Amino acid sequence: MKAIVLSGGGSKGSYQIGVWKAIRKLNISYDVITGTSVGALNGCLMVQNDYFKAVKLWKNLNMEMVFGEDIKYPDKKIDWIRLWRNKLFDKTSKNQSLDNLINKYINLDKFYKSKINFGLVTVNLSSRKVKQLCKDEITKEKLKDYLVASASCFPAFPLKQIDGKKYVDGGLADNLPINLAIKLGANEIIAVDLAAPGLKQKPNKNVKITKITPNNKLNNFLDFNKIDSKKNIKFGYNDTMKVFNKLYGHKFSFKKTNFNKVRDEYKSIFLYNINSLISHRDLTQIFHLDKFNILEFLLKTCESIGTDFNMDEAKIYNFKKFNKKLLHQANKLRKSNSQNKTIELYNELINKNFSYVKIKGILTPKQLIKALYLYTLYEV
Repeated sequence: MKAIVLSGGGSKGSYQIGVWKAIRKLNISYDVITGTSVGALNGCLMVQNDYFKAVKLWKNLNMEMVFGEDIKYPDKKIDWIRLWRNKLFDKTSKNQSLDNLINKYINLDKFYKSKINFGLVTVNLSSRKVKQLCKDEITKEKLKDYLVASASCFPAFPLKQIDGKKYVDGGLADNLPINLAIKLGANEIIAVDLAAPGLKQKPNKNVKITKITPNNKLNNFLDFNKIDSKKNIKFGYNDTMKVFNKLYGHKFSFKKTNFNKVRDEYKSIFLYNINSLISHRDLTQIFHLDKFNILEFLLKTCESIGTDFNMDEAKIYNFKKFNKKLLHQANKLRKSNSQNKTIELYNELINKNFSYVKIKGILTPKQLIKALYLYTLYEV
């Protein structure tokens, strides 16, 4: 029995919609979904099979829809004091905006008619006990209340009262409810961990777990905005496709087409360059050759340069075209007499003025390697 486990993480939850997109693309079926906080909300939509409704929700979500007002300064920074003051002194113990969102997007008939089982986590603050609830333990009348309870991240959100008892965010007890999925019969799990604040329990049984977690930096977990949501969805899709070997990369994403062939071509030229320019003794110190994976190292160097050049991390690239863009940008900087140390060294390599003795101790190994990588692209 296969389960999808979704962690909490506030606005980072848009990433899980990207994971869902990839799961659909890969035709992966599942029998159980468990979630905490925003993971429980997204999990409900997955149980309902309302993918397009979920995409529409996240691509339009903003602070006002979640908090009832736009709690931001003109420079887009969150007014934390105002947010927490409003919630700390909220005597109604309600979050009408979150209630309205759940009322709009959760379809009780679809949810309960679905064959997919479901579980969520919240914390009963009154009894100080963790409350794990599965589908058949939650009545139709109480489902939306418990979804709000699971997502009540105090003090950003007020406590949720159900039957006279106060509840808070399930992330205080288990922000990645793998054990709940195991309890519901799962022996194979895809766990989507948003790496957000909260406690996580170790699995209490040996089951197959495929973990998906962001390779890129996501936005603040309380900053709900359309731009970051759309980007997070792309990150979630890309990372899932990497986990299932349909894309390559870490911070960047590359199509499989000719990836290995191109990387092998760069590898041979790169190794020739470093061997001809740097002594073996210095090479050993720079690369730590005893534990050196040249292909992985080349990929990370390529991605590091992409970050330096502000390449779009959410886009899916052809590896060769990506490197051509890096080379184009490097040549532009070289011709503009950039003061960037990596570009200066790259220029010296092209002009055959390179001397490792001269630059040793001045440049960092990372700057040297980036320059050598760009020079490799220049020679391809």
